[in-house]
Amino acid sequence: MHEEAKTERRPYVAIFGDNEKQEAAKAVWSLLSGHDLKLISVNTARELEEIAPDAVLILIVVRGVNDKNNELAQRFLRDPRVVADVVALSGEPDVHARVKILSSGYDAIFRMDFLEYGEFPDFKTVLLNKVEKGFISLENRIQQEEYARFKAALAASSDAFIVFDDHRRLFFVSEHYRKAYPLCGGRLARGMTVMEAFEMCSAEQGVTEGDLRYSILQAFWNRLEGEIEFETADSRIWHIRAKKLPGGQGYIVTTTDVTKYRSQQEELEKKSADLAKALEKEQEAGAIQKQFINMISHEFRTPLSIIDGNAQILYKRADSLDQNTIRKRCRTMRNAVSRLIAMMEGVLSSSMLRTGDLTLTPEPVDLKGLMNELCEEHADLNPDHKIICDTAGLPDQCHLDRKLITIVLGNLLSNAVKFTGKNPQIRVRGWQEKDRIIVEFQDNGIGISANEIPRIFDRYYRASTSSGIPGTDIGLNLAKHLIDLHNGKISVQSDKGKGSKFVISLPISYKEDR
Repeated sequence: MHEEAKTERRPYVAIFGDNEKQEAAKAVWSLLSGHDLKLISVNTARELEEIAPDAVLILIVVRGVNDKNNELAQRFLRDPRVVADVVALSGEPDVHARVKILSSGYDAIFRMDFLEYGEFPDFKTVLLNKVEKGFISLENRIQQEEYARFKAALAASSDAFIVFDDHRRLFFVSEHYRKAYPLCGGRLARGMTVMEAFEMCSAEQGVTEGDLRYSILQAFWNRLEGEIEFETADSRIWHIRAKKLPGGQGYIVTTTDVTKYRSQQEELEKKSADLAKALEKEQEAGAIQKQFINMISHEFRTPLSIIDGNAQILYKRADSLDQNTIRKRCRTMRNAVSRLIAMMEGVLSSSMLRTGDLTLTPEPVDLKGLMNELCEEHADLNPDHKIICDTAGLPDQCHLDRKLITIVLGNLLSNAVKFTGKNPQIRVRGWQEKDRIIVEFQDNGIGISANEIPRIFDRYYRASTSSGIPGTDIGLNLAKHLIDLHNGKISVQSDKGKGSKFVISLPISYKEDR
């Protein structure tokens, strides 16, 4: 019966010490029936002690002054959890004996014959008044316990809380909130209106009318709903959140100091951005390294072809060649080997392989001699091609990276040879314009479609007219990259089926951009 009553949360009257026939319980129930009450009859003192804190009235049947049940009244008198009146039911006829029993700690003592239904009609009212008093006391105790738990829960939180009732009057202020406002926190009194509390706290923060923050905060406190961030006078950042409590219980406003969190968030975002940038740079460097190695591997082909071509001529015609021709062929082969070594030592061992950044090494360059040498080598390898080289307009000396410029010139020249078909003719010309040198490669080959010219220098792009012609599709992109490093420019003019003209412009003396 006890467990059922607690589950249903119905107020109940407890009766203890009844006889086996439950005569007292039946008599009490005849007086209380028809009311939303439970009557619980218990047989042991331990069980009574368990349910006593939740009872609205406790009736103990007492059989004499020395009844051990009288000890229970003393225990309940000292137990703050028991708010119900503890009443003795006694059949003792002697008045002095009843007073003695009452002195054990009972709130009242009723004679057993009072329970006889109809005999004492006013006793029912007395009994119901006791029940009502117990019910009110129990409700008050429950509310106090809930309030105490509420305060304890708020005190355990690191956030600052302020609670308003449903009439928007101050109900509770947490200690953290008072500490947040050391000057006015102690004056935040229960019953104060929302706006009175707002004006007091905003004044402490130096936020008054005319301040943009004042109107924003005033609107927030008027609304008591939503979230807002507010920077205090000492540069702290508070995150304020207002929410309506369920069941019409009022409003709760939490204030959290997020200064450290915002600082950590900004630092984390900065580190994340730095990591993303570093990762992007690393990925880009890896891609450039891969591309550059592919490009350099592509550039090995020309000197290797020169070496192989001259070696074959020497092998096949050794008996018929004169000494000067042999020496010339050998010199050409040695020059090609020198270029290979230069690329291996100067380019492949550069910082490019570690960082993706290529550092130029400018030096005096005889551009005339270099262009004539390259044209002669390609002419020897392609005797059916007519290569005309005009370098008279170039200065005697330029200041460039010899290894990289050799790659550029060799690449453009080999492309002109490769993409020139019938009646092949290639014209290479160089001249000076003010402080720059211009080098032009013109062929009468297959040309490029007009709509493809804007993309011809893109990485891995291959013009439709080059279909069926072997190639790696990286030469022009490499040439443009190396020319850009020299602060130079490259352009192309072409008509499909009528040939192409590539023009590069370079400073006579390379100077790094500041």
